[in-house]
Amino acid sequence: MASKVLIAAAAPKGGAPLDVRKNKEAIKETIREAAAFGAQALIMPELCLSASGVGSLFSHPHFLSACLDAALEIAKECEGITCAFGLPVTDGKKTYNALAVAGEGRILSFVIKKNLKQDQALFFDASCPDSLRVKGESIPCARQAVLPLPLPSAVLFYDDLKDRKPEASLVLAAAAIPAQAGLLDAEALKPDDYMPRALAVANAGINESTTDLVYPGQAGIYAEGRTAAFARPFMKELAVHGLSLPLLDKNQIETKKPLKMSRQMPYAPDSKEALDRWCEDAVEIAARALAMRMKRIHVQSVTLGVSGGLDSTMALVTSLRAFDILGLPREGIYACSLPGLGSSNRTKNNAIRLMEAFDLKPHEIDLKPSILRHFNDIKQDINAHDAAYENAQARERTQVLMDKANQLGGMMVGSGDLSELALGFTTYGGDHMSMYGVNGGLYKTAIRLILGHVAETTDNQSLKTVLLDILDTPISPELLPGQGEIKQKTEDILGPYALNDFFLHRFLKDRKAPEDIVREAARVFSGKHDEGEIKTRLNAFFKRFFASQFKRNCLPDGPMVLGVSLSPRNGFTLPSDASGDLYLSGQSGKGKQK
Repeated sequence: MASKVLIAAAAPKGGAPLDVRKNKEAIKETIREAAAFGAQALIMPELCLSASGVGSLFSHPHFLSACLDAALEIAKECEGITCAFGLPVTDGKKTYNALAVAGEGRILSFVIKKNLKQDQALFFDASCPDSLRVKGESIPCARQAVLPLPLPSAVLFYDDLKDRKPEASLVLAAAAIPAQAGLLDAEALKPDDYMPRALAVANAGINESTTDLVYPGQAGIYAEGRTAAFARPFMKELAVHGLSLPLLDKNQIETKKPLKMSRQMPYAPDSKEALDRWCEDAVEIAARALAMRMKRIHVQSVTLGVSGGLDSTMALVTSLRAFDILGLPREGIYACSLPGLGSSNRTKNNAIRLMEAFDLKPHEIDLKPSILRHFNDIKQDINAHDAAYENAQARERTQVLMDKANQLGGMMVGSGDLSELALGFTTYGGDHMSMYGVNGGLYKTAIRLILGHVAETTDNQSLKTVLLDILDTPISPELLPGQGEIKQKTEDILGPYALNDFFLHRFLKDRKAPEDIVREAARVFSGKHDEGEIKTRLNAFFKRFFASQFKRNCLPDGPMVLGVSLSPRNGFTLPSDASGDLYLSGQSGKGKQK
């Protein structure tokens, strides 16, 4: 009769970045839960004792010593169960990203990570010492460890799977994979190029920072490539499964199913079913990030401007979901219409209708009197519709919302999106700034898809009606007077967002050269935009992109949702005064751009 080995995988259910004490207690609780199931081995995420976003403190001896002391205490819980959990360790000169493998009440070995992420390479060394001295004891180090189980096993980092390819029947892998829309199911944890006979993966979760990235804390156990147990994202679950011995070795292992993406929107799935799930994931990731930020800074209210446009609608949808996650009453959402000198009747009415459709009390603050007083203070000609005329209005909106947040003891939620940040179409110190920017990881066209999905799936007819009208409204900053009509149309200034978002994704995510972007865009947009227009538009895109880096270098915190970010912390880094000539030359056939 075949016997079984019971394996568990999970992220700690509590804690916070840098809070070693809370993280330690959460890890110990996870060990006790796995042991209560009878698990013989437990894998937990990378750096779960410290969190991965600690930054410069990874080089501070005081912090590293606290992590090691906590690891030794955790190891005492490991009697009758072998556990692996992540932490930073040091030999006094170098710091390593490590897994402590604990059993028999002590640390048996350390696994040292080789394939460091770009931000990790700033703080960790990729070499692997033979051993580390801990409280007078020499503990061996290696790239992978073997567990005392009745089958060949290996413990290592998920990122090291691609070149280690252990021959063990069972592999336990510690991961830190940021959440990404469309990649939150069990398939997301399967490696792309190597699938062992049995695999247990634990991904980073709730104790990570939400500065730029969101970690969903899911875990999966796979046998023959099929999902045997799955702990759902954000649900604080434990994945447990009994592997039968001997493991089957004749069946074909199921590999990861690739997600087919849209040709014109390569960040979104092509099929309707996958796109629906992608839209729901996008809202959930951003809302989980906002909810966690609110919880950590102890606020129960938010302020946000509702303009009747796409971005503010998306920010409101996200805020509502965050309040549901936290179990807070919606009265804590201070949504406010802030009409200025260029606001149209259509968007103003839609802002009020949207708030009412969500059963929120509509608020309105007419900014025209304060803007005109400010113009008088700085001697701005009311008839000069220049940058000062436009930007003063955007900055007034931000000031009012931030001051209102202070008044209510809450935080201001920003609505600026990824496309605007890339193109610099945002007022520095105005809509460019917030206390948490929930849309900063979403393209404008992605927001349109998500709101379309909300409109399609809601049972609220009033909400459906106003959302469809918002989706049909021309995109505009509404900063120039139009006698109640929309005078400015953003796409007349910037070009179609469909093209700009395509350019941005291929440049940011796929790192493609300008000529390759033109070639592909001409193919996928054939019949809509010819190659000459695409070249002109791409040249304009890069000109704005490089000129606007100074705005992105001081971005507020906000979640990466689609696997790309312009954050200077965990996304795209560039000097504010970098030249863009290399990307500009040749795009319009005019050489260097002035």
